[in-house]
Amino acid sequence: MSSDSLITDGSALAERVYRGVLRRIIVGELTPGSWLKERDLSERFEVSRVPVRQALQRLETDGFVVTTRNKGASVTPVTRADVEELYDARLCIEPYATRHAAQRVHSGAASTDRLRELLERALAPGDTAELGESNLGFHLEIVRLSGNRILERSLRPMLGRMQWIFGITHATREQEHAVEHRQLLDAIVAGRGEVAAAQAYAHIDQGREPIIEALAQALDW
Repeated sequence: MSSDSLITDGSALAERVYRGVLRRIIVGELTPGSWLKERDLSERFEVSRVPVRQALQRLETDGFVVTTRNKGASVTPVTRADVEELYDARLCIEPYATRHAAQRVHSGAASTDRLRELLERALAPGDTAELGESNLGFHLEIVRLSGNRILERSLRPMLGRMQWIFGITHATREQEHAVEHRQLLDAIVAGRGEVAAAQAYAHIDQGREPIIEALAQALDW
């Protein structure tokens, strides 16, 4: 096996551990303060400790894990300030990306097939984690359609936090989300860049307080 194959396999294993641990955090199986022992995770996911360490490092970057010297990693609480900062960052990135996505789709440089698929999956019955992933994928796909790789890379560190929020608050503004996502898709397909950007901003901003309030109740902030 080549060194490139080994790197790819290792990345895939780390991704599997990352998603597995994140899912347990989202559903509340791992609560703030829970210790994350490398040996236990290695046995649970049937991998060596190397991908476990890589996954924990990524979770720490995303703000879900804190590592203490001589004690290891534990689940860290997410604060209201953390979520406020996330929304501020999204309001900087996503409306701009949505405008450019609409322009590229209108010019024929990008296709909305994947965006349509993600919207339909988000509207279909499913478990909380699947709905959260579809919702997350919809927002990421819009940024990808913008064609700006720097914007896409800027959003990626926020994806774990966004998935966590969607997982806890999926029932908050559920009908509004469905309508607003459909409107976003329609504006992008029509190439109405300014309208799409304004809708993206309003979609994020209008959901901000209800979702933070739902998190406050769920997490007893």
